Amino acid sequence: MKLHFPRALWIPFLVVLLSLPAAAFIPNPSFMLGKLVQQRGKMGYRRLQVTMTCADGAGEHAETLYLKVPGLVRRERGSGVIDICRRGQCRRKAPGGGIERLPDWSYLPYLFFVEMDANTSRYLGLLKSLGVDLAVDTIARFHSRIAVVYGAKHWERDRPQFWMDKDDFLPLRLMFLKGKQMVDIQWVEWGSREAGNWFPSRIELHLDGRQVDKCTVSGVKSGMDMPDSLFKLE
Repeated sequence: MKLHFPRALWIPFLVVLLSLPAAAFIPNPSFMLGKLVQQRGKMGYRRLQVTMTCADGAGEHAETLYLKVPGLVRRERGSGVIDICRRGQCRRKAPGGGIERLPDWSYLPYLFFVEMDANTSRYLGLLKSLGVDLAVDTIARFHSRIAVVYGAKHWERDRPQFWMDKDDFLPLRLMFLKGKQMVDIQWVEWGSREAGNWFPSRIELHLDGRQVDKCTVSGVKSGMDMPDSLFKLE
């Protein structure tokens, strides 16, 4: 005996059925961050020297970035300005001037390159502390990559959020509020000939939609000798 269902009942059933793959398409943040941790750990690059050209309000200039696990950063800016980060705290020294403490988030653009020993809970905790709602997610496009977005829907640009490459588990974008100011860090164009997946081709920093820093990478070297004294400000 054949059963016949009215056409009106089939339509809502098909709508629900077709929506199920889309709902199951987005992996949970623990899985994605676990893959990121695993891949960065496999690379094993604990010391990187990055040469780049950066543009800010003072124009373009050559810079060198030294990155060392765990949590050490030295950025030699134009005109002799040096930024030093040690385990999440960054300071700046200009020639002939004193030492200035930088905002806490100044360390975040380098986070994934100097914390190769970090685990998934480290990143989950950090995102939560920045106000990223990990229960909200969507899919969006970031330049040429398909991104998983945690913390907001793709039309929301005023909420804290973290973007990851869906297939390669690379960090793409981090947005969060500091006071009333939206900080937007972008890691752009991974997979270049110069840097591969060690480092993106470009890092950009935007504050309330205004680009304040943009660095384009010209070369990356690994395994360089970097004594801890390199990461101190006299």
